[in-house]
Amino acid sequence: MKKIIIVHLTGGPLIRKGEITFTEGGLVHALSASVHLIDKYDVTILCLNPPGQKVMREIDYRDGEVKIVCLGSSRWVKLAQYGDLTFFREAYKYIKKSNPDILIGNNLLASFLVSFFPKGIKKIGIIHHLYLSLFGEKKFKPLIWLIGQWEKLALIFLKKLDGIGVINPLVREIIIKKGYPEEKIVIVGNGVDTLSYSFTEKKNPNSLIFIGRLAELKGVENLIDVVYEIKKTIPQVMLHILGDGPRYFEIKKKIKELELENNVIMHGFLIPLDLLRTSAIYLSASQLEGFGIPLIEAMASGCVPVVSDIYAHQFIFQDRPVGYLIKNNKEMVEKTIELLKNESKRLLIAKEGRILVEEKWSWEKVGQNYKKLLQIC
Repeated sequence: MKKIIIVHLTGGPLIRKGEITFTEGGLVHALSASVHLIDKYDVTILCLNPPGQKVMREIDYRDGEVKIVCLGSSRWVKLAQYGDLTFFREAYKYIKKSNPDILIGNNLLASFLVSFFPKGIKKIGIIHHLYLSLFGEKKFKPLIWLIGQWEKLALIFLKKLDGIGVINPLVREIIIKKGYPEEKIVIVGNGVDTLSYSFTEKKNPNSLIFIGRLAELKGVENLIDVVYEIKKTIPQVMLHILGDGPRYFEIKKKIKELELENNVIMHGFLIPLDLLRTSAIYLSASQLEGFGIPLIEAMASGCVPVVSDIYAHQFIFQDRPVGYLIKNNKEMVEKTIELLKNESKRLLIAKEGRILVEEKWSWEKVGQNYKKLLQIC
């Protein structure tokens, strides 16, 4: 059986009460896709420890179907958790000792680093998103510009890879324009476990939910403003925020300033199943996503998405009537109130969302796409 090592550089897992809690969608993608490869491959995922932890941990995911090895340590740096030098040293030693047949980098930085490993190992990159895709926007901060310049450099070195998987077609188009062979790129997509995320019709009245990192590009502060406006019409409105990140204290401060302590609950990292089953609407004001796994988990569970009109969300919707793509806070307020006041309409849209998820966004389909990618390498 061939051996695969997947290198994941951001957002390590947390273990709480014997259950794994994920801090970042890229790791969910790697694990869920890997489960559908175990008939032919022995898969190990290398990832970083959460901030404050340094001891090597081995986690058997789904009774040992996939092994997660957590190394080094990490810290929050603006947009995400990133590994420190100890992680990179330990990961390099682990890969050399394990001698895998296939090495997969699970984001652009990991793919860039994987490209420098010696010949004899098949090397694959998985690209979730590119900050370059924001360059057509009117506003972006210097940090985004700098990351975009680095991405241009990194994409040159990706030509050394044997294959690339991308999450959406926009990333594929950018990589092709940079000179990577079209025939070596596979759109692998993303998915949801439709058995775990079961559809529920009955929701708590006036309940909203957001799941994700509390980072600047996620636009969580905008959601606080939205709740403030909704409260004027629906005083009992309640927003659940699941996640953590560098904007945590700024968001908490804003909640207090707007006197929304009884309307917004910050749960931290939490397994979202129960809250998704009871929440009526999923909100996101994110400016950049490679895909948006929490969004399709919400759709699978019967939450109607009212989300920013960005490419990833458009790709998920597939031009189907499964929610609302909005341009600004005012639209988000209006559409959210409309749905909260019209349960029959909300439920109709929710059912359309579940149908789309079952047709298009399953981990089984992602696993099939990974097998195609491995075959062309």
